[in-house]
Amino acid sequence: MNSTRLIFNVMLTGLRPPLAAFALLALAAIAAPAAETPVVATPAAAPTPAVDPQADLLLHRMGDFLAQAQFYSVSAEVWQDIRLGSGQLVQAGRTVELQVRRPDRFHAEVRSARRNRGLFYDGKTLTLLDRSQNFYGSIAAPATLDAALDTATGRFGITVPLEDIIVSDSYQGLMGKVEAGVHLGDVKVLGVPCEHLAYSMEKVNWQIWIEQGARPVPRKIVITYKDEEGSPEYTAILSNWDFQTKLPDFVFAFEPPAGAARISVKEIQGKIEAQKTVTQSP
Repeated sequence: MNSTRLIFNVMLTGLRPPLAAFALLALAAIAAPAAETPVVATPAAAPTPAVDPQADLLLHRMGDFLAQAQFYSVSAEVWQDIRLGSGQLVQAGRTVELQVRRPDRFHAEVRSARRNRGLFYDGKTLTLLDRSQNFYGSIAAPATLDAALDTATGRFGITVPLEDIIVSDSYQGLMGKVEAGVHLGDVKVLGVPCEHLAYSMEKVNWQIWIEQGARPVPRKIVITYKDEEGSPEYTAILSNWDFQTKLPDFVFAFEPPAGAARISVKEIQGKIEAQKTVTQSP
C-alpha cells in the first residue's frame, strides 16, 4: 500500500453517513413512540499497522536476497553531514568499494579527500590499513561475518562501511527498533526503477530505495539523526552491483605495502580519534 492510499483510507474511516440518512433518522425519531430504541454499536475501525505490510514485505525480500547471495561486489558514494568547530553543518563525501563472500570474507576500500583506508577480513584475521599514512594493524577475528563486524567496531573503533547489508540478516538488523514504516511508491534512482520505503525509530528516521524486479538490492539509503542539532543526514548511493564475478581468496588477503608500519590497536584508535578531530575543525 502506498502512502497516498494509506492516508486516504484513514480519512475514509472517519466519514459520517450521508446527510440524507441523518434526515431520515431524525424524522423517524420524531414519529416513533417514546419507547427505548435499541442502540446498534458501530464496529470500531481496525487500527492502521505501524509498519505498512508492503514496506515490511519489500524490506524482507531485500534481506533474503542479500543473505542468499554467496558473493557480491558493490560501489557506493557516501555523503554525510558533519559539524565544524564553528557549528556549521557541511557535507563530507567518500567512496566505498565493497566485496563480500559468505560466510567469512569481506574487503572494503574507503577513499575521501582526507582518508584512504582498506579493511580486510579473511576468516581469521581483521586488518585495517591506512594508505595515506602507510600504517596498519591486525587482530585475530571470529570466524563469521557478523562477529567480525562487531570486532572491527569494538577493537578498532570504526564502523564498517555498509555493514547493514553485509550482516547475515539485514532485515532483522534494520527492523529491530523500527516504530513505523511506509511504502511511498515507485521512483527511479540513477535511472533504475525502485521502491521507496521510509521508517521511523526513536532517534533516527531512515529511507531506503530498493531495486524493482528479480534483484531487490538497495540503491539509495538516507539516515536522518533527528535527535541531534540540525538533524544531520547520511546518504549512500549504491551502484555496480555484481553477483557474477567470483571473488577468490587473494581479494581478502592482506599484503602490507612497501614500507608500511605495523602499529598496535591502541595506536590505531588514537590516530582514528585524531582524524575525527581534524575533520571537524573549521
